[in-house]
Amino acid sequence: MPRSYRHLAGCLLGSALILAFSGHAGAASRHHHASQKAGTIPVELKSQPGTELDRQARSLNADLLEDATRHHEQPIVLTGTAQLAPKQKDTILFVQLQSYRLCGSAGCTTSVYRRNGDRWDTLLDSVNGTIRIARQRHNGMADIIVDGNDRWVFDGQKYQDTLSSP
Repeated sequence: MPRSYRHLAGCLLGSALILAFSGHAGAASRHHHASQKAGTIPVELKSQPGTELDRQARSLNADLLEDATRHHEQPIVLTGTAQLAPKQKDTILFVQLQSYRLCGSAGCTTSVYRRNGDRWDTLLDSVNGTIRIARQRHNGMADIIVDGNDRWVFDGQKYQDTLSSP
């Protein structure tokens, strides 16, 4: 590939990542998914520096944050919470780390954790795309819809993908 094309491809990728991080690239996509999934509730992730949620998210992802620091990056930490069970007492924490190194062509990954006494259990690890909470439940917990059509159901311990692998 000629050097000028490689340079152009690199610039386009960089612009796409910047748009994604600033929230512009996904606006049309979020609107489209919202209209398709009227019976779901979006999980809103936002930067909350200095809060207890941010502190917990950073602790749960310390290894990824340390690796990013070694590569001279300062990821943006986004957090959110949602109720996944009717009488839920434990905190459900959604965490997304955003940086050039941690995000790929499919976007940035989000992980889901549940507070269990003095520890956190991973319920869902590293999914890409928008996240919505469905009204349907399995084993007492609401289904999670990832990227508009990928349904994850709770098996009593963790969330399992319902899409069959190719």
